[in-house]
Amino acid sequence: MKKIIIVLLGLCIGMVHAQQNGDNDTTDIESLDQLLISADRYQTTRNKSVQEIEVISSKKMYQLQGATLAETLVNTGKVFVQKSQMGGGSPVLRGFEASRVLIVVDGIRLNNSTFRAGHLQDIITVDQFGLDRMEVNFGSGSTLFGSDALGGVLYLKTREPQFSKELKLLTQANLRYQTASNSIIGNASLEIQSEKNAILFNVTHSKYGDLRMGSNSYVESNDSFGLQPYYVSNNSNNGLLFDTILKNDDPFLQPNSGYTQTDWMLKYKRNWKGIHTVNLQGSLNQGVPRFDRLQYLPPFPTGPTIDPRQAFRYGTWNYSPQNRWFGSYTYESQDIHQQRLRMAYQQFDVARVTRPFNMEIERTQKDRVGVYTLMYDRVDELLGFNLSSGLEYNFNKVESVGSQREITILNAPTELAKSRYADSTAKTASYAIYSHWNRGFGKTHLSFGGRLNYYTLDAKFRESNPWNLPFSDIQFHHLAPTFNVGVVQELFKGFLIKSSINQAFRNPNIDDMTKVFESIRGEKVFVPTTDLKPEVSLTYDLNFNWKVSEHVYVEFGGYYSKVNDLMSEVYGTIAGEDSMEWDGLLTPIYQIKNVGDGSIYGFFATIQWNVWKKLFLSASTTYTKGNVSYKTFSTQQEKVILPMDHIPPMYGQLSLKWKSDPYWLETQYLFNGEKKREDYSPSGEDNLNQSPGYYNLQLGNPAWGILNLRGGLRLFKGLSLQISAENLLDLRYRYFASGISASGRNISINLNYKF
Repeated sequence: MKKIIIVLLGLCIGMVHAQQNGDNDTTDIESLDQLLISADRYQTTRNKSVQEIEVISSKKMYQLQGATLAETLVNTGKVFVQKSQMGGGSPVLRGFEASRVLIVVDGIRLNNSTFRAGHLQDIITVDQFGLDRMEVNFGSGSTLFGSDALGGVLYLKTREPQFSKELKLLTQANLRYQTASNSIIGNASLEIQSEKNAILFNVTHSKYGDLRMGSNSYVESNDSFGLQPYYVSNNSNNGLLFDTILKNDDPFLQPNSGYTQTDWMLKYKRNWKGIHTVNLQGSLNQGVPRFDRLQYLPPFPTGPTIDPRQAFRYGTWNYSPQNRWFGSYTYESQDIHQQRLRMAYQQFDVARVTRPFNMEIERTQKDRVGVYTLMYDRVDELLGFNLSSGLEYNFNKVESVGSQREITILNAPTELAKSRYADSTAKTASYAIYSHWNRGFGKTHLSFGGRLNYYTLDAKFRESNPWNLPFSDIQFHHLAPTFNVGVVQELFKGFLIKSSINQAFRNPNIDDMTKVFESIRGEKVFVPTTDLKPEVSLTYDLNFNWKVSEHVYVEFGGYYSKVNDLMSEVYGTIAGEDSMEWDGLLTPIYQIKNVGDGSIYGFFATIQWNVWKKLFLSASTTYTKGNVSYKTFSTQQEKVILPMDHIPPMYGQLSLKWKSDPYWLETQYLFNGEKKREDYSPSGEDNLNQSPGYYNLQLGNPAWGILNLRGGLRLFKGLSLQISAENLLDLRYRYFASGISASGRNISINLNYKF
């Protein structure tokens, strides 16, 4: 597979001087003048930005037809995404994941103080039908965006209502059906335009059924990997609940994976002495099953036969609810300084409802995070430099409550129980000032910037807390300066060399320092940590952009990141004890610690080629490698160097696209390389126990590749049809570190009508 990709890339680069005839549509070819938002928080062009940035337009997202925004990212072939359940999706940028990747929505950071370092699913709370564009900014982004941007920034820009001299009413609707999960997704939007006022309302309702995996295993030595011959059913009898193991009539179907979600957005813009924007968003979901905790876990092939009841650890495990609320006000001046004031409030309501298999006590841990943001930005000119500067304040308040009830008693009362985080109060505050400078000197463009960030954390526990912790509060304070320096040099027309050095940081948050949570039943329970330090990275980038002609664009480069004081999970103790009782089982204690220093390096390559008239080829590949030097296991004579967690295998895509009017057609080969068993991290975050390597000591996660076919047709004015056939060969495979098998053969049909 790697040889095929290399040969095709070589063939493409070798033919880049081919001449084209006629006026062709080359909108699929990257432009060096393309506007980028995330590069400096305002707008700059690609030939002035030192970052590797992938822009995914709303049109491209529509064509990729992902079930969620996470699936759309996967289909680009430029971002690796881990999934623990169907309602999941944790993007990985340059070997960094979750709380080490910053998600920004309309300029406001989505990351809050409970974002964990493991795997997240918050990306699915952003509606792709409501987006105008998505910018994937690879590499450190802390100077502009603050903590968490070690691996990069996912900048999500929602649609804007437009002004018009004449009163206009614009509406459109989408209806999408996907066979692999028997899912129906409906979307509708209404836009009202006038000279001084504009309104946009967008709503999407998604009903996902249980996901069906492929029938053809990619693991030759284990044809039954991932199959679900049994599943847990919570039956009722006279109002009493109990767990029953039922036979799955279709073992390729993954029960307890479907869910329902509703997303909406309302934007109002007013043109009066500047632009005023009120932006309201909501994502409502009353239950996402945690499939990786509910799935059937077979015994080792060489081990003894077990009763199916021993293959399930939980009878109940779901996020119920998982809701996000967003409200912001933005003022943008129309003077030369482009002053911008943003005020925002976000609320995250997430509850984890868990009950061990055949146990009577059901626990609910509900967390409410209120996030207040105040930002001021402006643009100035000084000594020939363009300055983007600003102030930022971010405050998080976490309310964490635990409760439990005995399900075997009808109308049993709810009692207070263990919360996930500090059970009294938990707060974080961040204060920052930043400035980013840009200037061109002929064929050279220089950029540099700095940020000063002060961060505080204060969490308190009740004296009578149920864990009997030997402390009542946890506090953290840190002043973090950070910087970036970059240069873009044009060697000859269309050929750019980009080099940069970027420092980034991640402050420990409420999840890192106060979490009390059972990660693996009977094997791992997390307890609070009192002595963490921030993670600090230094990244070196060298990128090459070559706009060979209007028909060919090539981008490739490499990077190296050094991370000091990397946080990860290790064995821990509380009051001298290395284990604690949790739901009837004595469970080993783990804590988040600064385990050592990490290093990540890799390369990427992309080519876009208008091969002939209306035929386009695109190919991309990304390789990443990471290791950690563990100080915990070190002596003065030697250090133990082990693989870093979250490092994906080599991945990418190769596609051919034919664009014509009124139709288009694309075939795509999406692939992942092998993740060898010896490259798995010992931390457990790579989920080796849910990969083929757990059942075959010679394997990790084998390489795989799937074929996709997509197309679109404008039927008549206002109505268009999109059809995609994904995983045509019905391969049964699983993304590295994921707890659910990927979709089998899937036919997606989308109707779009613009009134």
